Amino acid sequence: MVKLNKTRFPSVLSLLGGRVNLFWVLAFAPLLVILYYHFFGVIIPFYGFLLLFLKSQKLLGVKEANFVQKILGLVLVVGSFFVYYGVVSVYPGVAFYTAANYVVYLFGLFLIFFEFSVLKEAFAPLFLIVAATSSSFISVWLKPFLSPFANDFAHIIMNILRAVGIDANTYFIGNTPILTISSLSGEMVSGAFVYECIGVYSALVFSIILVVILFEDPSDLKVKVAYSIVGVFGTFALNILRVTVIFLTDYFYGAEVGGFIHYVIGYILFTIWLVFFLYAYSKRKTVQAKITSFWQRIRKRKM
Repeated sequence: MVKLNKTRFPSVLSLLGGRVNLFWVLAFAPLLVILYYHFFGVIIPFYGFLLLFLKSQKLLGVKEANFVQKILGLVLVVGSFFVYYGVVSVYPGVAFYTAANYVVYLFGLFLIFFEFSVLKEAFAPLFLIVAATSSSFISVWLKPFLSPFANDFAHIIMNILRAVGIDANTYFIGNTPILTISSLSGEMVSGAFVYECIGVYSALVFSIILVVILFEDPSDLKVKVAYSIVGVFGTFALNILRVTVIFLTDYFYGAEVGGFIHYVIGYILFTIWLVFFLYAYSKRKTVQAKITSFWQRIRKRKM
C-alpha cells in the first residue's frame, strides 16, 4: 500500500516564491483565456481580480487549507473548465471560457490556498463578477418597461447633432425610431434606436461595481449616496456621448468607420469613466476640501 504524502501538495504550491505569490499568478492567468475568447469580456473579471488584489495584505499570514479542503478546491478548479457544457445548453452562443468559469475557478483556488474562513474576503470580488455578468438578464427583464424611452433618447441625440450643425432627422419604422444623417461625402447614414441604445446595461454594471466598492468602504453613508447618484447619472451621460461620437464618426468618416467605432467605443468610454470615477472617489477628501475652499472664497468676495 502506497502512503500519500500530504506535505507534498503545499510544497508544490510554493514553487514560484511563496504561496500567496503563486495564488496571484494562478488567479490572474485565466484572465488571459477570457481575453482570448472575448476581448472586452475580460473587463468585469479584471475589476473583480483588482478588487481582490487590493486585499492582498489580508491574505498574508493566513493559514493553509487542510488536505481535504485542498482536494475539494482542486476539483472545483478543474471543473471550472467544464462550466461551458452546462451553460451552452441555455445560452448556445456563449464562449468556452467566460466570467462564469472564472468565478468557479477563483472559488476553488481559495479553497486550495487558504483556510475556509478567508472566503469572506473573496465575497465582494466574486459577487461583482457574478452580478455584473448577470446584469444582462436583469436588462432583458427591464426591457418592456424602458423600451419606450428609446424615442426620447433618439431626440436627445438628434438635437445634439443639430446643435453642432449636422442635419439630423428621425422617423419611425413601427415603434422603432430611426435617426438619419447625411455624411460629408453625401452618404445617407441611418441608425435604429432600440432599448439597448439607452444604456441600461452599462448603468447596471456600473451600479453593481459601485455597490461592491462602497460596501467595502467605511465612509459616511451620505457621501456614498452622493457619489452613487453622480456615478449613475454620469454613466447615462456617458452613453449619450457614446452614441453622439458614433454619429459624428459616421458624419465625418462614413458608415464603415462608424460601424467599427460603434463596436469598441462603449467599452473604451466605460473603462475610462470607471477608472476616473474610482480615482475621484479615492480622492474624495481632497476634492471636498477644494470645493469647501472654493465656496469660502466666493462668500468672502460677496461680503
